Amino acid sequence: MKLKIKVFLRWICAILKGDYFFFGLKPVPKSKFIWSDETTLTLPILQSPMKEGKLRNLQIAINQLNERVLYPGRIFSFWNEIGNPTIGKGYTEGRVIRGGQVSSEVAGGLCQLSGIIYYLSLELGLKILERFPHSRDLYTEETRFTPLGTDASVVYPTKDLRVKNTHPFPLLFSWDLKTSELTFRIKSPSPIKRNKLHFQQTTKNGFSNVQVFLEPEGNGELILCSSDDYRL
Repeated sequence: MKLKIKVFLRWICAILKGDYFFFGLKPVPKSKFIWSDETTLTLPILQSPMKEGKLRNLQIAINQLNERVLYPGRIFSFWNEIGNPTIGKGYTEGRVIRGGQVSSEVAGGLCQLSGIIYYLSLELGLKILERFPHSRDLYTEETRFTPLGTDASVVYPTKDLRVKNTHPFPLLFSWDLKTSELTFRIKSPSPIKRNKLHFQQTTKNGFSNVQVFLEPEGNGELILCSSDDYRL
């Protein structure tokens, strides 16, 4: 019952904001666009105690998203596309961070999928409507698979990743999943400038603050994208 109430409240908020009416990836149209431009991001999938479950969960989720189109003005919502990740849908136990503690739960590991979407969306100048950082930094610089500050925590249904296509043309999302790496591709009929990200990190009182800046024009002018605190 509590979950149903949370889902209801989330959808009511999305409807009142107007975002709900723009949710949704669409199937690839036949012979309408030539996907001539492609931007790719590949991140490693490192060894962990629950890696097998993570890979299974990632593959099930990717099957829901792969080779689908985000049209101009439309909004990608992670949970609108994936739905409730249950055992009945094939999801299994994977590692998660909840309240700063490492544990396991069904569909654990999906944050690497949401994170790679967030990371590449930042670089391509898409509008981030909703994103949550993790509460804790589990990694060292040697074991980190993505820069701190480019993560995106997702918890059904309360923590979502929502990204708006602000370009005047559609974007085709596709993924390749291997045992050691995850690749995300955004294809488009026109070129998209890939912006440079800058990171500034400070540590104090057991927390690490990470600020992520976007350099859109390559002229040294930086725009603050996020400022997140991580428990060490």
